[in-house]
Amino acid sequence: MTSHQDTVKKLKAGLTDFAGIDLNTHPLMVRLEDNAILLEGTVENIRQKKKALFIAQGLEGTSGVIDRLRVIPSTQMGDKEIAAHIRDAFTQEQTLDASMITTEITEGVVDIEGQVASLTHKRIAGVLTWWVPGVTEVINSLEVTPPEKDNESEITDAVRIILEKDRLVDESSIKVTTEGWVVRLSGAVKSEEQKEAAENDAWYVWGVNDVINEVEVVSSP
Repeated sequence: MTSHQDTVKKLKAGLTDFAGIDLNTHPLMVRLEDNAILLEGTVENIRQKKKALFIAQGLEGTSGVIDRLRVIPSTQMGDKEIAAHIRDAFTQEQTLDASMITTEITEGVVDIEGQVASLTHKRIAGVLTWWVPGVTEVINSLEVTPPEKDNESEITDAVRIILEKDRLVDESSIKVTTEGWVVRLSGAVKSEEQKEAAENDAWYVWGVNDVINEVEVVSSP
């Protein structure tokens, strides 16, 4: 077996064991192109996508990752409809200057460009885009002006803000910490849906490498 074949074999094992991707149900294209790993195909959710990329980036002897993974949209939408939803979301978000942000959309893949005032605003814009049901991928190309140095406290603050904005989640019952760019969620919610929504929100935040979801589901008496 060549080293390239061995690399692909290790990656496919990680996609199944670590990312939880059923390659029979969701077959992915996995190959090396000029020593970079190409990942192409469709996965069930943002968690699987980010875990797959994290695994690929950690493989030795490769120069990078070509990301062509897409997430199955919860609702099928045309690009014009997606654009309208994003425009409304940005306009209604009082902390964003929607006039400074543009989007390019191709078959559900959204590239956000322009300028924002902080890393927090960059992350909010990214999550608001992910929340649009027809979106399959978000490329967050927003430039922070003036530039800011990122840190784990910024990640924690951004996740908390997003949880506050999510009407599906009671953020007051969830604790957020970040270490090594890994977000840990703890606390208690009333349903599996709320627990899953909180985890997805954390995964959507730009810069998060992993999410440990220790939130408990506690039924009402």
